[in-house]
Amino acid sequence: MELKNYRRALHAAAETGEKLPLTQSIIKKALSGCRCELTYPWESAVCAYFDFGFDRATALRADMDALPVTEKTGLEFCSKIRGVMHACGHDGHMAMLLGAAMELQSGRFSPKSNILLIFQPAEETTGGAKPILDSGVFEKYNVTRIFGMHLIPDLPKGALYTKSGAMMAKSCEITVDIEGKSSHIAKYEEGADALLAAAEFITQLYSGVDKLSDIEYKLLRFGRLTSGSVRNAVSPHSELTGSLRCFDENDFDRLLTLAKSTAARIDALHKTKTTISLNEGYPPLINDSELVQKLKQILPIRELEAPRMITDDFSWYQKKVPGVYIFLGTGTNIPLHSPEFDFDEGILKIGVNAYKAITENL
Repeated sequence: MELKNYRRALHAAAETGEKLPLTQSIIKKALSGCRCELTYPWESAVCAYFDFGFDRATALRADMDALPVTEKTGLEFCSKIRGVMHACGHDGHMAMLLGAAMELQSGRFSPKSNILLIFQPAEETTGGAKPILDSGVFEKYNVTRIFGMHLIPDLPKGALYTKSGAMMAKSCEITVDIEGKSSHIAKYEEGADALLAAAEFITQLYSGVDKLSDIEYKLLRFGRLTSGSVRNAVSPHSELTGSLRCFDENDFDRLLTLAKSTAARIDALHKTKTTISLNEGYPPLINDSELVQKLKQILPIRELEAPRMITDDFSWYQKKVPGVYIFLGTGTNIPLHSPEFDFDEGILKIGVNAYKAITENL
């Protein structure tokens, strides 16, 4: 019942980004009776350190932030914040980590290391993992490995999955700005058509990406194109916004080089000027193979057949210490980020038991 109450309180208090005062307050209150050291390394982040007398610590992480989605679940405990919803399961992730805290507090088992629980904001936006790492909290508590968990709707209810090596993609946002020259559409030849250039850039780039057959898992697609202002003038500017994702740094560089060479070819043909810009994004999520094998000895974990093109800034932690990310199936097939997203709260106990097994055995 406690897990359900945690989840419902957090779901109703959904907040986005890094400033999550309501969410942080619920977590602090839940942890207030625990024999742990609470620290706040960045914005609304909460870290709970349980000292069992070892010289190293294992970290467990849950993301805290919600999405700018208007809820349509009809739940009695639906979000009280208009236009904001826990549509990606982060309310469940936090509830499971609070459940793990209660197990650690209970004294009913003996962990094999000290434990650091990390409640992290901004996974869905700017990425809260990196500033938490930059705070020095891993060095302070000598964190030597990390584990995390995510609810996944297209996997069987209650089943645990992971994958050795690459599991989730390196990702960044890509923006392509094409500068042309406007003219009356009746004299289009006097202009430099940024709309035509954008159309040809997309078709040629997609064709080029498809021909990179030696890169098995890759994505370079655009979801939005804006161009021009009136119907009877050549467009002087186009902007394409999209995503670049793959599982290897060298493959990432190849895809970016392809985009730049395609842009140069289009510019030469249409007398346009193209600028390609990227944000930092998240690294690929690479699970530690040795830890995965150890997990399979203590938990009924299934091997994920193929990596996923989704991303998570948990990957920043894995660049610091070995780690494993685990998927927990909800079996609903309601997509992540959907306004109808929900799950059977009974699976939360499976997540807590998995965390318990990790702390007891690894």
